[in-house]
Amino acid sequence: MSLIDKALWVNFYPYYNTNMKKILYFLFILTSTVSAQDLSKLYKKVSSSVVYINIESLDYSQVLFSNQVNKEESLGSGVLVGENGLIWTAAHVIEASEKITVEFSDGDVYEAEVISSDTNADVALIQVKDSFQIKEKTIAKIGNSDNSDIGDTVFIIGAPHGFRQSLSKGIISGKYIPENLSNQFEEVEFIQTDASINPGNSGGPMFNMNGEVIGIASRIYTTSGGFDGIGFAVASNVAQKVLQNRENWAGIESLVMSPELTALLNVPQKGGILITKVSTKGKAGKLGLIGGFIPVNIAGQEILLGGDIILEIAGIKIEDTSSLKLVNEKLSSKENGTKISIVILRHGQVFPTTYNK
Repeated sequence: MSLIDKALWVNFYPYYNTNMKKILYFLFILTSTVSAQDLSKLYKKVSSSVVYINIESLDYSQVLFSNQVNKEESLGSGVLVGENGLIWTAAHVIEASEKITVEFSDGDVYEAEVISSDTNADVALIQVKDSFQIKEKTIAKIGNSDNSDIGDTVFIIGAPHGFRQSLSKGIISGKYIPENLSNQFEEVEFIQTDASINPGNSGGPMFNMNGEVIGIASRIYTTSGGFDGIGFAVASNVAQKVLQNRENWAGIESLVMSPELTALLNVPQKGGILITKVSTKGKAGKLGLIGGFIPVNIAGQEILLGGDIILEIAGIKIEDTSSLKLVNEKLSSKENGTKISIVILRHGQVFPTTYNK
């Protein structure tokens, strides 16, 4: 520091020590207020593109006790991305659906159908039936998720616990590509955030501060059962690519079985796909596959047993999640209409069947 600098600092310090703190505090308050105003304007601009999704599915959990199949309702969120009524949401929201209705912020309600779904990426594309009814609705702009950086401010709009059009704000905490979770297009990238995500948020959009959709709310990491500050959204670039395939809705809820679970259920190999729920409108339902009907709790996890177990697809044994990657790679090389072999374990009997891709 030069003598002149020292002289200036000495003369300036008393002023700094008293008034500068007030100025800095004022600037902080002003900046925070401007930021809040910007977010408020963005919310008003994009929130009407966010929809509330109600799902009706079949519940077989009481069949053994009452010989009755009940209807089950669940909820999620979505975002309008096309003027022809196309809506992005999460695959797990609609996967076993029998009926889907979407409600816009203005109160308009429409029935919708599944166009495409990818359970690996946990994204789905649904469309309003009779989409000519969709007029003058706000269509969200899709952003380039590759341009987002850790530390960027983001916000999520959805219906956590049914509270519609709720906003939560946070930052991008990280980017995450799970091992062995990919499809024929590319690795599945999730955007990690501390913006609150709760049941009902699933399928809702993650916006950047330009008002562009850069992710679809998918899942949370929790030790308490509630939001612990770690949530994940599927990157928009992944969603755009995997949803190009308009013929891939299986219409099932399922889980990849662990070696412990396969041993417990006497499955004749160390892995498999346990089908817990089936939609009559998806490929699996049309093929005649069945879901579970025996509710059990295994290691704290509620699941339905009694459904089909897929042992093999296209000649590839299902042993773990990496098997699904191999299956996807093989199926991607097959033309639509090709017969695909599948091996099922049902009530202790193994039998092969086929379906058209």
